[in-house]
Amino acid sequence: MNIRQGGRRDRGIGPPTGDHPLVSIVTVVYNGATTIERTILSVLSQTWPRIEYIIVDGGSTDGTLDILRRYEDRIDLWQSSPDKGIYDAMNKGVALCTGDWVGLINADDWYPDDAVATAMTAAGERQGINIVHGDILIHYPNGTSKVKHPKVSGFLLKYWEMTLNHPGFFVRRSFYTGRPFNTTFRVSGDHHWTLRAWLEGPHMFLRVPAVLAHFSAGGASGAVPLAKGLREGDAIGHDLGFSAWDRFLGRVVRTALHVPAQAKLWFNQFVAPLLRRK
Repeated sequence: MNIRQGGRRDRGIGPPTGDHPLVSIVTVVYNGATTIERTILSVLSQTWPRIEYIIVDGGSTDGTLDILRRYEDRIDLWQSSPDKGIYDAMNKGVALCTGDWVGLINADDWYPDDAVATAMTAAGERQGINIVHGDILIHYPNGTSKVKHPKVSGFLLKYWEMTLNHPGFFVRRSFYTGRPFNTTFRVSGDHHWTLRAWLEGPHMFLRVPAVLAHFSAGGASGAVPLAKGLREGDAIGHDLGFSAWDRFLGRVVRTALHVPAQAKLWFNQFVAPLLRRK
């Protein structure tokens, strides 16, 4: 396989040294030339003193690589080669990390300047914490934005959808060992991974009451159709060994909550902005 790559590591330069934990940030991208620079700059502007930045590109043809080369003296490593989807790219990125913690920020999202520092300060020396997570600020196509708080509920995470905010996750790199993203999922790999971790122990999660990432929403038309959500929910339950009753309950809950969730999405995008103008 032809892999193009560059960055500081390619020149024999290691990540910053010091007493603080090293945080690896991974961005996966495919044809993201219109947004990737904003993501890169948000990582490079972090106030945390020890960060290594890794970008995994899926073989872009739109000028993304030109942007990566422009910043490769400040990026630790970028690689470009075809992949099998976003979760395969995330697995590749995690495998390239050397830090104590790993953050995953996609090419159309970005961090506030103090995101890493906020998460790492909260984690401190707590050895039992493996996943730090927080709020995200959702940006809608019409220019409005809204803070999304995580729904910290094992019931909803098990029987509904991804109720935590994956763009704001920071995970101990050691916890990823033996726990890769399942690449058979197209849109629910982060939900599957998070639920599996939650079932191992909710005590490993630490919620930070702060915005840890900016998230670009695709709008109401980008919502997952009910039929697809039910199929992926069934697949998650089957893979995690849920009983037939649990899988049935999941279908009932997902069906019941689909319409309210769609209505909330439409309200936030189209109605709430009009109310704020009054």
